[in-house]
Amino acid sequence: MGHKNPDIDALGSAMGIYRLAKTIGKPAYIVASNLGMNLGKFIDTLKETEYNDIIIDKKEALNLIDKNTLLVVVDTHKRSFVEVPELLDETENIVVIDHHRKGPDFIENASLTFQEVYASSAAELVTEILQYVETKPTLTQVEIEALYGGIMVDTKNFTFKTGVRTFEAAAYLRKFGVDIIKVKKWFQADLESYNVIADIVKRAEMISDSIAISTYDEEDKNANTICAKAADELLTISDITASFVLGNTGENICISGRSIGDINVQVILEKLGGGGHITLAGAQLTDISIEDAKVELINRINEYFTEIND
Repeated sequence: MGHKNPDIDALGSAMGIYRLAKTIGKPAYIVASNLGMNLGKFIDTLKETEYNDIIIDKKEALNLIDKNTLLVVVDTHKRSFVEVPELLDETENIVVIDHHRKGPDFIENASLTFQEVYASSAAELVTEILQYVETKPTLTQVEIEALYGGIMVDTKNFTFKTGVRTFEAAAYLRKFGVDIIKVKKWFQADLESYNVIADIVKRAEMISDSIAISTYDEEDKNANTICAKAADELLTISDITASFVLGNTGENICISGRSIGDINVQVILEKLGGGGHITLAGAQLTDISIEDAKVELINRINEYFTEIND
């Protein structure tokens, strides 16, 4: 099980663990729902594989739990972020595999936690596990490419948060014949989405000389994905070292933060109940308008600069 609204890192990591479980003769399933826009054409590919029956929802997962169940949580360590929080209370044996900095609301009852904040992605960590386990699993093509996609997307095409181990994991997957072009096509934006992103970028405001802030005002259940892509795009503009984009999902106000490393967007968004990495972070606010959320964000940015200058 990964986090809510799973991305390719969460789902790819879960697929790697699924294959490991099957290799040692254990029945296994992946708990995931709301598989929408942020996974692009990848979901269409999965529908043509065994994963069409392997990915289950909350009700099915709760019915399958027994005293021998092992729950592996990937790409998050926070109770409130997981797909089905109830599974944490119903399962005695829990493993956490994550690459985010430990924050409040972490899963306390885990039997094993593999948390490496210097890793690029959960997919990198799962690939390392697959490399060194005694019983080597035979990954399917879609599993190999899902893990590679998790690393590629979380590093923005191997630009951010990459280390020696990142490239070693990618090289391991490449040996099995990853179709890089196909992986990139999974996550290409359609023209309509790209025009929306371009409009968000166009309306960005600059604060503190190098931080860009913009909003996506239309209520959209896929606002998380749109905001993340717009924040990424803003970072391609010269003199912008950090970007924040706010959107309205209909249920909450989402904020995507990105940085080239000079500004710690994780620390800023942790002040709003979010989290992530120095260069990539997010937050979700409820019972607040997008305008008020923007004011709160600017206040937290100002606090951040006050603290680091003290």
